[in-house]
Amino acid sequence: MNAELPTKNYAALLTELKQKVRLRRQQASVVVNTQLLYLYWEIGTMILTQQSQEGWGTKVIKRLAADLKAEFPDMKGLSERNLKYMRTFAEAYPQFTIVQTLSAQIDVQAESEFAQTLSAQLESNDQNSIAQAPLAQLTWSHHTALLDKVSEPEERHFYIHKTIENGWSRNVMIHQIESKLHARQGAMQTNFMATIPPNHSELVQQVFKDPYKFEFIHLSEEARERDIENALINHIQKFLVELGQWFAFMGRQYKMKLGENEYFYDLLFYHTKLKRYIVIDLKIDEFKPEYKGKMEFYLKLADDQLKGEGDEPSIGLILCKTKDGLVAEYALRDSNLPIGIAEYEISNILPEALKSQLPTEEELVEEMDKEIEVPESALSKKMQAIKDRIAGLNSEPIKEKQSEAKVKYIIQNFYLAVYDKVEKLTAEIAKEFLTVETTFWMNGTGRTGKDNFDKKVAEATNLEHCSKLELDFRFDGFKKAGLKAFQVSQRMYWQFYDWKYEIYLERGDESMQEKLYHETITEADITHWSELVATKLLQDLENNLNRMEE
Repeated sequence: MNAELPTKNYAALLTELKQKVRLRRQQASVVVNTQLLYLYWEIGTMILTQQSQEGWGTKVIKRLAADLKAEFPDMKGLSERNLKYMRTFAEAYPQFTIVQTLSAQIDVQAESEFAQTLSAQLESNDQNSIAQAPLAQLTWSHHTALLDKVSEPEERHFYIHKTIENGWSRNVMIHQIESKLHARQGAMQTNFMATIPPNHSELVQQVFKDPYKFEFIHLSEEARERDIENALINHIQKFLVELGQWFAFMGRQYKMKLGENEYFYDLLFYHTKLKRYIVIDLKIDEFKPEYKGKMEFYLKLADDQLKGEGDEPSIGLILCKTKDGLVAEYALRDSNLPIGIAEYEISNILPEALKSQLPTEEELVEEMDKEIEVPESALSKKMQAIKDRIAGLNSEPIKEKQSEAKVKYIIQNFYLAVYDKVEKLTAEIAKEFLTVETTFWMNGTGRTGKDNFDKKVAEATNLEHCSKLELDFRFDGFKKAGLKAFQVSQRMYWQFYDWKYEIYLERGDESMQEKLYHETITEADITHWSELVATKLLQDLENNLNRMEE
């Protein structure tokens, strides 16, 4: 008799065992968190009871913390401060759901049996099980932040459910609390009740806010729409957090064609839960009625050219610096397309990095020469000292500003040069995949294939204000993986500003490079970035191979 299992039986067994291990790991983490919360609630409840019945003061809590730490030296979370949180926790939630579910079991079952009972509950669909209790799904650090920052029970309930729904970390949850999300959610002025079926309109209304807070943007009062647009894209992750869950970024200055004419959406998103395209029109001034007409045209275009099978009608979002509520209401009254009008807020405080940027020596000298001649004073001494410091600077001076010619030069001599070299460096591994695809992106719009991108550049009427180039390498369907076929990919970025541009694979990475426009692009630059991209692709492939062999 052959002692070895047939291959097909072994593969099925291995798959089932892996699923079991993943499930048990997940259950164990939930068990640990739930038991910890129950323990803290129970300690807090006992402290409250003793304070009420025996007149305990805060000094007793301090002594209790010291005695507990002496008894359990390896256990964290028994500080005086944490015991006070436990007391507040129990006071805030006297009817803690998991306590009702567990307390009887803990009294009658051995500790080892408790974990088995909880595990069985996690596998059931019982809506009263511990896994379904909202409080039990947050960590203790989430709860302490809620106790610190939210006093009203209804508001706390709102943030508990939003945190669970969106999977927010503690820091993201705190940001949403401090930005008063509960007061902004669903507050946008819309015509959704009149243009969307009743069973969906309330859900859609709750997706949007008013105002939107772009506190991560630092711009002056004179900022242009394009400046705000650039800043939003540069901080796309924070922008998506502010928009909310389920928003997928589709593009910036998204081009639509109608006959011989081209039209551009400021920002285009797709909401994966609502299954609707979201067209955003960004305005730097107060809302005007004519903005509604333009948005209606955009929505008709989106529904004709973008909306696919299974998609719902598109939604328009007009973001303005300010709005008159009555004017907005009148403008939306006769529209049969779903449109919302909201305000946005940005910071007009310049970050420290910009505060440190000084004018050129020539500009400063010119301004000083305009000053009225006065006797030597503290002010004139200060100016002379600044002139001396400027004269002593030895950093590379700015000699050129972003221009269309310079952007074209970078595209031809850096962007496409990196593409050519990466293609050669990865030719051997590319043969192992079913599909090899490179997407060339400019200002958020992608073109697959070098020829298509060359046509886009040739058709572009103005590259002077190009904000970003992206180069996306994707090798899809690893041939030898069989059922575990996978994709490896890497994206590279060129970010343009007025006086410099940046090259990076991930923002903030130590390999990130900054260059002035007059600086020469060297062969070393091309080789460095090409090899970096190729190395990342190989690393991605290696990681997937490791997972296959587990």
